Amino acid sequence: MRVAASEIQRLRRDGFTHRDRDVVGAGNPMHIKRASTEKLREIFGKYSTQQINGEPYMTSEDFVKNFLGQSYNEESIKLIAGIADTSKDGLISFAEFQAFEGLLCTPDALYKTAFQLFDRNGNGSVTYSEFVDVFKKTDLHAKIPFKLDGPFIQLYFGKDRQRVINYVEFSQFLHDFHEECAMEAFRLKDTSGSGFISALDFQDIMVNVKKHLLTNEVRDNLIAVTEGHRVSFPYFMAFNSLLNNMELIKRIYLNATSGNRAEPITKDELLHSAQTMSQITPLEIDILYQLTGVIHQSGYVPFW
Repeated sequence: MRVAASEIQRLRRDGFTHRDRDVVGAGNPMHIKRASTEKLREIFGKYSTQQINGEPYMTSEDFVKNFLGQSYNEESIKLIAGIADTSKDGLISFAEFQAFEGLLCTPDALYKTAFQLFDRNGNGSVTYSEFVDVFKKTDLHAKIPFKLDGPFIQLYFGKDRQRVINYVEFSQFLHDFHEECAMEAFRLKDTSGSGFISALDFQDIMVNVKKHLLTNEVRDNLIAVTEGHRVSFPYFMAFNSLLNNMELIKRIYLNATSGNRAEPITKDELLHSAQTMSQITPLEIDILYQLTGVIHQSGYVPFW
């Protein structure tokens, strides 16, 4: 089963499904307009198949297969439906459906949705066993044999793994976990301990561990940006840091151009702006211009 961040981003961007795209308002991705109650009731009624005391309900299959349009096995369907089924009774009420739509309109929808996925019993916290149970069902676990009892996990769940984490702690854990998985994947690929991996191994790690951060253009040019050469660990870390900080890069760009989104900017100009605003490193700026070169065949960075 794939629990992919990109799927949640698609739901926020396009609406719940391509068939009912107008459920979530289009426009500024930083502010997603809530749907009207009438529109939500119309769509909920379209996909709900159960009636209890005259009230419609969605089953797990209604929600995942029919509404989201995703085909998974039975266990995965129950797991994904649990994001909306906050009462964990196997049925999704209209109130829960409306709350799910509201969740998708929040700025931290990706983290909140992931939290509800891992909070199996809906008590507002995630235990070690809940995390492991869900993680073992993901593609990432199948491809990166991460140590689930290692030092990193102990920092969050304790040495005895009895500590529980709340939402804000989980959001930080999820961010750090993806970074730790990326580093672990690098170590596994670097079998000689040289501090280098091949361009193909670099592509494999980025596609499997950092897929949620890749645009189609970046994904298609992962080999090209390295020019087929081996990738060092510092380059690998800088590349990941750049992807994590693209919104910051946009602010640095606007600072350098005084808010003009159409003005081309040189590497030196962007680097100067970066040093006055933040700790974006010269290597990250180098990588940004390498990506621009292979994608746009230009020595200037456009506002993306």
